[in-house]
Amino acid sequence: MCARARSQRVGPRLKSAALALCLAACTFVSAASAEASSAAPDGGARQAEQLSAARVAQAIAEARRAPLADEAFARLLMLGYRLASAQRFAEAAELFGALVEQRPRDPSALYGAALANFNLSRTADAEAIARRAVDASLATTVETAVSDVVKRQRQARAAEALVLLAVVVAVRGDEGAALEAARQAVRLAPEHFDAQFTLGRALYGAGDFAGAARAFRVAVRLEPESVPAAFFLATALERSGDAEGALAAYRELVARRPGAHEGHMGLGVLLVKRGGAGVEEGMKALARALEINPDLYEARVTLGRTLVARGRAAEAVEHLKRAAALAPDNPEPHYQLSLAYRRLGRTQEAAAESAIVKRIHESRRGTAP
Repeated sequence: MCARARSQRVGPRLKSAALALCLAACTFVSAASAEASSAAPDGGARQAEQLSAARVAQAIAEARRAPLADEAFARLLMLGYRLASAQRFAEAAELFGALVEQRPRDPSALYGAALANFNLSRTADAEAIARRAVDASLATTVETAVSDVVKRQRQARAAEALVLLAVVVAVRGDEGAALEAARQAVRLAPEHFDAQFTLGRALYGAGDFAGAARAFRVAVRLEPESVPAAFFLATALERSGDAEGALAAYRELVARRPGAHEGHMGLGVLLVKRGGAGVEEGMKALARALEINPDLYEARVTLGRTLVARGRAAEAVEHLKRAAALAPDNPEPHYQLSLAYRRLGRTQEAAAESAIVKRIHESRRGTAP
């Protein structure tokens, strides 16, 4: 299974498949990289960091000399993944590019080249190479004269290539292609966490919240400690109309990972939105989320809005000011601040916040002077 970079600031609403997919997979490293890292005495990333630019340049020059023996090709391939693990993507792209020139149908070299180019924001190149990686990986899965273990390994690697393709095409705006790639990955390797997780995010972006919840539920089963998977499961359940299921999922996340802000924030926002007796518990959950991560816009604005509504305007001001600083182009915190200041008798400050709200709306309509 590939290593994934986890987002440290995940909001409770996914705006698009591109955003959703990118959050989880902007620095994929394939199984080949994990194997290379585990074989290294100090870890692959550390070795890559210790490699001088001159030594990497020598390796790239070696990769460009044809032909390469299998042992040399494998060694240079591992180096490429070590460079990717250390986020030295420009060098990795150059090395993988040379290896692809040597062996244009090698799945691991193609995957690494697509990965490196994607992380360099060369998305058009990344898509073209990722499609070649998918084709090359899928070709290995049709061979029949292999053991079941080898067949499953090849299917998992092909699924990883499809997941990377889904990420790339989603960022390029083709959400339909992203969804199809994710579905194909799940069909190929239904027990692959990344495939199920990516399918859930693509389905969410397509508005199929019930389908997204099913995929996220499988992802949670495969990796019970994954905060993003558990959080997005709860979010998808909420969006699908299953509020009770969402509450249960948020509570389970809080119980399992109390140090993660996502569970507290999701629980707090949902309880406040539902109103009634659960509002106080929701406010406490939001406060706890902010203790863990003070820079959560939705937690700040929701808590501030709720405090204003409950006659606690003085407590609301600081939260709303922080929310306004986190999202300066959003009128909501300024509107709530204007209400809070009015209730506190601070009329000049209330008028100033109302003016900001008006200016933001005019700017959005294109009518600002």
